[in-house]
This record gives sequence, C-alpha cells and structure tokens, in this order.
Amino acid sequence: MTKSQHTHDALKALSDLRDHLARHDKPIAFFFGAGTSCSVRIPDPDKEGETLPLIPAVAGLTEICREETSGLGEKFGKAWTLIEENCKEIGQDPNVENILSRLRMMLNAVGNADSLSGLNRGEIETLEESVRKTIAKVVAPDLSNVPNDHAHRKFAQWLVKTSRRNPVEIFTVNYDVLIEHALEVERVPVFDGFVGSYQPFFHPDSLRRLETAPGANWTRLWKMHGSVTWRRIEQADRFRVVRGEPNLGGEMIYPSFEKYDESRQQPYSAFTDRLSRFLEQDDALLIVAGFSFGDEHINNLIFGVLENRPRTHVYALQYGELPDGNELIKRAHQRPNMIVMGPETGIIGGKRGAWVPGESPKSMAVAFEVAELEAPEGGEGATDQDAKSGLMKIGGFGSFCDFLESMSAS
Repeated sequence: MTKSQHTHDALKALSDLRDHLARHDKPIAFFFGAGTSCSVRIPDPDKEGETLPLIPAVAGLTEICREETSGLGEKFGKAWTLIEENCKEIGQDPNVENILSRLRMMLNAVGNADSLSGLNRGEIETLEESVRKTIAKVVAPDLSNVPNDHAHRKFAQWLVKTSRRNPVEIFTVNYDVLIEHALEVERVPVFDGFVGSYQPFFHPDSLRRLETAPGANWTRLWKMHGSVTWRRIEQADRFRVVRGEPNLGGEMIYPSFEKYDESRQQPYSAFTDRLSRFLEQDDALLIVAGFSFGDEHINNLIFGVLENRPRTHVYALQYGELPDGNELIKRAHQRPNMIVMGPETGIIGGKRGAWVPGESPKSMAVAFEVAELEAPEGGEGATDQDAKSGLMKIGGFGSFCDFLESMSAS
C-alpha cells in the first residue's frame, strides 16, 4: 500500500453504511463470496483449543482438489501443474474454479484422437469429474456441527427484524447451503427462482417478471455459480434443472460460460441478468462480503453499471488489505460510488486513506477497533489523534453480522 496523506473518519463511514441499511425504501442486495462460508468455524479435531473453517476458502479448496488429482496418477498431477501454469500465463489466479473452467474448455476443444496437457479426452473427463465431485463433497458437510450463533444465523435474524418496501436480494457465488440453512432455521421466507413441491424446477420468468414472484416480505436468493442441491433431469423429452437434496455429483456447479444447452445455461444467465437489473435501479445499494473480485465476468458487470449509474452504490467489505495495483482498488479510484472498506484503509469518493478512529460508541466496537500507538521518540509534539490508529473489522463476515446485530439492538 502506498502511503497517503488522506484519511477517512471510520465512525462516519460506518454510520453512513448503517443509515443506508436502515432505510426501508432503499433497494438493498448483498453479494456473498467464499469468505462468508469459511467464516463459520468448528473445533479442530487434531488441535485442542483451535478451530478450522467448516468449509474452506477457495485456496483451501484448490489444495484439496490438487491432492485428489494426484491420487489419480502421475499424469493427472502433471496435467494439473500444466493447467496452473497456463492460468498464470494469461493472468488468471490458478484456483480450482479457473482450473475447472479450463478443463471444460479443453473438453470442448479436444477430439477423440487428440490430447491436451498430456491427457486424452477420456482422461480430461475423468479429471473434470474428480474436481467437480471433490468440490461437491467438501462444500456439503454435516451441518449439525454448525454453532448456533454463527454469522449466517445473525444475518438471518437481522432479516427477520427488518421491514422493507422492496425484497432483500442475496446474490452468492457459493455452492454450499449455509445461507439457506440459516434462513430456514430463522423461518425467513425465501424465493430462489425454483417453483414446485415435488421436484422444484427453475422458472426464469420469475426473475424477469416480478409479478410472477412472491411479495416483498420474501427474501430473494440467487446462486450465481450453481449449488450442490441442483441437478439436471430429463422429463417428458425435455431437460430441466431441479432442486433437491445435495447432489455429490456436482454437475451444476460453476459455469464455464462456454456454450451450454438451454437447460444448463438458463440459471446462470438469468441470475447474471437479475444482478444487472438490480444495480440499474435508482439509488440501489449492493453490499459485497467475502468476495475478492477475482471473477472477471462479475467484475465487468458491476463496474460497468457503476459507471453509468452514479446513484447506485457498492460497498466492498474486504477482509485483507489490498495493494494499489489490485483491480478493485484501481476501479474504486475511478468510481466515487464504489466504497472499499479494508482493515487499514478505505476508498471513499475515489480517494484512498487510512482510517481515523474518532469517538466511537460501543455499538461500533464490533466493526472498528481503536489501537493506541507508541508515542514518538522524545514524547513531544504528538496530538491525541496522532497517538491513535484503528483496524476496520467489518470486512470479516462475522464482524459484519455482529454490526447488523448491533443495529437491531440499538
């Protein structure tokens, strides 16, 4: 991070966010990434007194899939390494989602007598299936071990207590069912684009025409990269996507954005279109949590709308501090309606600056931690403000949900 003379008032930034969330007439949506799921932690069976994520973040999931690939044989491990290198060559993070996307691209390109990355078509299919099933297994754990006070439950409890003119919309790229589980435990009525009672099927018109969807008291949940509860069936000579119990085959997780038949393409394209339509509403607010902005397709959609809709605002809550060269940081400098809140600095109005603590009430302590700094050598000439710094904690999903809980209590 480049040193800057600019500063931002942490209390004002949090107060502005709280005021936005408290407005009953404002269109509000949340965008959840993998960081929200890995915030749920359970006791580590191998290390007494320590915890581990119930569902790992993308980096952890990538490592698990790499290990599973090595178990298939040496040639599969070498192919994985080659695909990682190919991702790096084109500027992509070699995570499991990009690798899975490339495997599907390879399947579209390879002929029966050809090979790519040392694998023939059948072996590429084996590798793609292994990655897909490993992801499905990891993101569908036993939820009976989930603590009662985990962040998703607090988020659902906040939804129960809020009343809005427009339905709250949740966009997520997570495949797991943590958010669905929490919403159901708290008895929050949810609509996810599927209709029916025996084998609920995806109904795209319910996203395009609001009169076909439930009313404003129903929360909307749009799973943009699919779900372990989706599968594809043939019924009356037609293919359709249905929802049910977790499907460990993982056939409907993470689109490659390559050519699909209509039944596969439909959910992903409909949710992408819904995100665009939401952001194009006047005075819309999108809160992004647990997402690193590593998905170019989604980035282009969000940044493009922000450029043309100055009254639409996006809050990007970041768990880690980002370098100046990061794409999100560069875009936020160009768009004053993109607010980035990192632990050490924030970008507000296109300017990056360190957080200034100010006088923070106890209700803000869940989101911002004031730290006393050592006095400079000599001990003279330092003001009270110079002697204080602070850490913005709201980028952690647990802290963000504690912040929502404090709103309900105040």
